[in-house]
Amino acid sequence: MHLPETIMEIKHPRRILVIGKPDSDISRVVKELTGSAPTPDASTGSLAGITHEWNVKTAYYTAAIPIWIDEITDTTAWKSEFLNPEAKEVVQAVGAWIYCFNSSDVKKESADDDAEVTIPEHVEATMKAVAEVVEKACGMMWDGTRLAVDLTPANKGRSTINAEEICLDLGFEYIHIDATGKNEYGENLGLERAKEALEANEWSRKRWWLER
Repeated sequence: MHLPETIMEIKHPRRILVIGKPDSDISRVVKELTGSAPTPDASTGSLAGITHEWNVKTAYYTAAIPIWIDEITDTTAWKSEFLNPEAKEVVQAVGAWIYCFNSSDVKKESADDDAEVTIPEHVEATMKAVAEVVEKACGMMWDGTRLAVDLTPANKGRSTINAEEICLDLGFEYIHIDATGKNEYGENLGLERAKEALEANEWSRKRWWLER
């Protein structure tokens, strides 16, 4: 592989927006990715509206990527807010979405559910909402990354085939935070895969976006 003689510094990169329910452990995902945990709002204890930063250095570029955090308590209300024209500029600045979810409180419908990961309806609904928000603000040609990060402890080691297909159909890549090693195709799993996908993302703001 031919490596560049100089490493490019990406200035004013696109953002990462990390979302999830207040109890989905967003803080852990951000800490695992960046090496430091975000600080909740001192008055509310919430992470909603908090910003963080991920300092990335690869063989090709360096960047200080801003991370925005939002907590979703009501998916319908959240979608309505982000579909407003006033939110368009915010959505257009996002180059990657990380949706964190934990389905530990979802009742299993059958014994077969113990063998494979199931995606609850509210998780599907949130991914659909994100897809709609992105398409509305950026069009169908949006170039970015969307990760669905599963923090459900019981899902570690279960078959992810169905979960991966459901997420893929909605424009997301399914990742279990605690998965390790590689899959049958030699691809990284878990946190390493999340970092890999994000590092390969396009962080420079493109001219088509600036001219919108």
